Amino acid sequence: MQTITKISAQKTQGRYNLFLDDTFFCGVNEETLIKLGLKKGMQVDEIELEIILKEESRNKCFNYSMKLLTRQNYFEKALLEKLKQKEYSEEDIAYALDKLKKYNYIDDTKLTEGFVKDKKRFSKKGPQYIAQALRMKGIDYETINQTLQENYSEEEEVENCMSAALKKIEVYRRKCDDDYTLRNKLYGYLSQRGFTTRVISKVLEKLLENKE
Repeated sequence: MQTITKISAQKTQGRYNLFLDDTFFCGVNEETLIKLGLKKGMQVDEIELEIILKEESRNKCFNYSMKLLTRQNYFEKALLEKLKQKEYSEEDIAYALDKLKKYNYIDDTKLTEGFVKDKKRFSKKGPQYIAQALRMKGIDYETINQTLQENYSEEEEVENCMSAALKKIEVYRRKCDDDYTLRNKLYGYLSQRGFTTRVISKVLEKLLENKE
């Protein structure tokens, strides 16, 4: 058994030095002190010391996650990769992510909705582009499809597709000798921007008819 002989505050707010038998043992945060009831004069055995270290390790992981989230929002997959880069254990990462979800600090569903609206409104991307980007962020197909259905109507897609086509048509027209080649050039461009075949066909039919 060892005795906690001193608990002193560090320069970093909320952090403390823990001394056992007048020898520095480790640094702990305030949450660890409160949760484990650590105080001067308390006797601890080897098992309790392991618990302290384990609690401190996963709290470090959680606090680092919070530090990242104060700077920007993260999808769960992206945050997971950040924590792996810091070489936190799988157990610590699982604890941190579970706690973050519990308090709604990470919410992939909410971020997915915001992502769709942002790419639709400001980047003028098509739904297929947005869906692919979200899949790369680790979002499941069901969530992607439902969010797109609820937040990106075909009318909005037609509007964005038409806007994109109008910006390119004169550039391509100068390079193409006939409407067939022009159509193919525009189709490829609009497809790369993630618009669906149905919408692209509708836009090109209307646009090229008006230009003839």
